[in-house]
Amino acid sequence: MNRSSQSVSQKQGMTVQHDYRLATFSYRGHEYVGIQIAGWLIDLGPGYEYYKEMIGRHDFFKAKNNYVMLDVLEEWDLFLGVFEEMTAFYQGVLDKDGSRPSFAYRPGEVKFLPPVVYPNKVLNAGSNFYDHALEMGAARPVKEGHEPYFFYKGSRHTLIGHGDKIRLTPRSNYTDWEAELAVIIGRYARNVPVERALEYVAGYTCYNDISARDRMIRKDETFDYDWFANKGNDTFAPIGPYLVPRQFIKDPQNLSIRCYVSGELMQDTHTNQMVWSVAELIATASSVTTLSPGDVIATGTGAGVGMAKGIKVNHGEIGKVFVHMYAGKSRLLRPGDIVKVEIEGVGSLENGVE
Repeated sequence: MNRSSQSVSQKQGMTVQHDYRLATFSYRGHEYVGIQIAGWLIDLGPGYEYYKEMIGRHDFFKAKNNYVMLDVLEEWDLFLGVFEEMTAFYQGVLDKDGSRPSFAYRPGEVKFLPPVVYPNKVLNAGSNFYDHALEMGAARPVKEGHEPYFFYKGSRHTLIGHGDKIRLTPRSNYTDWEAELAVIIGRYARNVPVERALEYVAGYTCYNDISARDRMIRKDETFDYDWFANKGNDTFAPIGPYLVPRQFIKDPQNLSIRCYVSGELMQDTHTNQMVWSVAELIATASSVTTLSPGDVIATGTGAGVGMAKGIKVNHGEIGKVFVHMYAGKSRLLRPGDIVKVEIEGVGSLENGVE
């Protein structure tokens, strides 16, 4: 690229909103926050400084070379303007003269990490899709007078990126998939009303709530359900690869979700099946705890999980689904499987199983 790029950038103008996505990735052992523009991942720090040099801008915002996504999310409103300007500029110059800046990478040559390394909290909504509650034989969801269920997952060892391996645990013989839309918080949120809740969203990403089904219920013990042993194992939360900013998802309640296991379509559901909407989940969670930039809220899964394959039940018949699973009639994860989560407008997350 050369300084003639300046005129191209200026002709773009700022009246058009340009699509871009964000990611955290590593290349040759170094970690970067990148903005994907025109098929390239641009390292944010040097990419922004180069942009300013090319257009002759002088400002007090000095980009640094070792951003992590939490830095970006802490100043989300400021960075939104930066992203829009960079996208307008780089869409006009990348590949135009055949050169490649040292801070630009192709997605196929990097290793994707979780978009946020690492969030303070990973909240998961349980039993939040009507179709999934039915296939599992759970109680019929009733909103009036009730609140959504949440459980925690770990962060550093539980979250894995696109392309990483899901490691089956010897503690479970019945491990399942759950394709989900995940929300990444962009502003501190406490006691947020439903009607304003989406204002606190930075963006959306793909998520897979891997679940050890045979560790879910503990009979004749103090507590009936063990969410930690069921959901909290290392590698049991694939996420990514991109954070898609909120402004590019017009309605999070109008997105298709699909999950393929070794090429076979398993889940084909929709966010309109949610019992509690994204906004309602954020409002409820923020009434319990302060949500911080970078926090993840996984919004629940729809029908098509492996445990329920091959059986149809009514609400209140969850025991039949467990009998079916323990009889070996379910389709659960096994070494060598490839699990792919696809969400309309958000992207595709793929992980092998070992």
